[in-house]
Amino acid sequence: MTDEYAHVDDDVEAIVRDYSLPESLRHRIYETIEEREGVTLEQVDEIAQAISSRYEDSRVDAHDPVGTVSAQSIGEPGTQMSIPADEEIVVRRDGETDVVEIGPFVDDLLDRRETRTFDGHEVALAPSGIDVPSLGSDERVRWQSVEEVSRHEAPDELLRFELESGRTIRATKAHSFVTRRDNEIVPVEGDSLDCGDVLPTIGSFDESSGTIELPLEPDRTLASDGGIAAAHGDESEADPDRIGDAVWDRIESIETIESGHEHVYDLSVAGLETFTTAAGVITHNTMNTFHYAGVAEIDVTQGLPRLIELVDARKTPDTPMMTVHLDGEYAEERERAHEVVWQMEATRILSLGDISTNVADMIVQVDLNDETLAERWPTVDDVDTVAQEVAETIEDALDVDTRRSEMLIEFGPEEPSYRRLLQLVEELREIVFKGLEDISRVVIRKEDNEQTDGEEFVLYTEGSAFGDVLSIDGVDASRTTSNNIHEVYRNLGVEAARETIINETMETLREQGLDDVNIRHLMLVADIMTNRGEIESIGRHGISGSKDSVLARAAFEVTVNHLLDGAVHGEEDDLDGVIENVIVGKPVSIGTGDVDLRMGSIEADRGTEPKPSDD
Repeated sequence: MTDEYAHVDDDVEAIVRDYSLPESLRHRIYETIEEREGVTLEQVDEIAQAISSRYEDSRVDAHDPVGTVSAQSIGEPGTQMSIPADEEIVVRRDGETDVVEIGPFVDDLLDRRETRTFDGHEVALAPSGIDVPSLGSDERVRWQSVEEVSRHEAPDELLRFELESGRTIRATKAHSFVTRRDNEIVPVEGDSLDCGDVLPTIGSFDESSGTIELPLEPDRTLASDGGIAAAHGDESEADPDRIGDAVWDRIESIETIESGHEHVYDLSVAGLETFTTAAGVITHNTMNTFHYAGVAEIDVTQGLPRLIELVDARKTPDTPMMTVHLDGEYAEERERAHEVVWQMEATRILSLGDISTNVADMIVQVDLNDETLAERWPTVDDVDTVAQEVAETIEDALDVDTRRSEMLIEFGPEEPSYRRLLQLVEELREIVFKGLEDISRVVIRKEDNEQTDGEEFVLYTEGSAFGDVLSIDGVDASRTTSNNIHEVYRNLGVEAARETIINETMETLREQGLDDVNIRHLMLVADIMTNRGEIESIGRHGISGSKDSVLARAAFEVTVNHLLDGAVHGEEDDLDGVIENVIVGKPVSIGTGDVDLRMGSIEADRGTEPKPSDD
């Protein structure tokens, strides 16, 4: 089973198997080990133990009370491995690079987005368009997307590391760093580092000013104070996300300091889970980061709530999502994959620029970001054309006249009215300028392609618009799926819906460790739900409620109502099924109960006795 993993040997497999995890989670652990290009047996045990603990906590056992149906997150936070609020980091938001304090940056995102709490961590999914410089296994630094942000209560003490170059970084004692050992990049906890160990850094550091310069483009760099300084890079660089090569800087001193803030903060980043401080020190997010389904950015309903959705044939799942496969160059090139993303993800005005109101003049002002327009309309050469399209969309949607000056769009109510001015702002926020309204978010992941034995980009959506997505150029309609069985039924027919019910149910059971359930049971359920050419639920409003037998219907739910309705309408029950015969105490007409056997005496001929049988 593990032959496909180069860094998974018999010892690793034995450790993982000791934890009795479902097969899907075991494979996720093996994939994590492959991404890290091998780990020690102790680290394997730590990873498996952490996943087993989270898995056992998330299981719903028989007879356990289950309250409100809720969505369970795929992603899990790391342990308490974080940096203080005033530590500055390098970020890129919608194409614009800046240096920010991690505390206010994360606080702002947590205030504006839905959060969840795990083990004292307050966690939120990061919005799209936020990237940080991150170290790769090839020791090159590239822009990688931020997947989650988190904060938790600060400990009493922090560690302060000073490097030979003069760079410094502060972090909790359990914070994870990456270092070089035996010519490999390995994660280590901060309190296990010693003077003389090395940490990865990037950029040119000026000790007198405490600033760095990072190469961003062939002729631009970013100073860590946020300013842009002139520089020259390699114009032939084939990787547009590459920033440069990491330089290993030796630790000169380590000291323990007091924590002066209420919280410490962390980012979860794609790839090796690293991000970069303003001093150019590359720091690691977590020792044991692990995502159950490999997609930390998308929440989906799992477990018992998901099973209830499926057998009830809910018209819309609590958390609709799609897995969109691409074909050709769209699956191989990130830029082409992004073209599909922007055709799917709903683009609203807050993604395109800033909104302000001028109460004195009763106008709404929209200041568009030209870099964002160029990114989201990659096939349009002139951003001025896009800005004009945005203005025309506002006019049509709000029935107002707009005035445009380059990237600034202004409009207001016909008659001076403060209430109408605010209404226009609220209505403006809901306009979809590009993409599909039902898809609020799209995440790109690079995964193995089983058909080609290579890698491909796969898109995961928050929200579902299955029929519309299938017609988008670059989408492989033969492999794209949705967890909304009714959308699959409307677009591909009842057979595809039946297959989706089977796959979704099996995957839900597998995630809960029930992967030994025979698929034939699920096939029978799917057949019953679809054998009339449409999707029916298993319940009183579906299959159970449409049975011919009055007693069979009464045995499921609302017994009195079914008996009263049957009596009022004069219904007869032929007692053909199992349930109705059990209710009235008759033998069920199956097996031996379906055989009529009569017993009686054989009348003998007169004057003679019947001869006994030789048997």
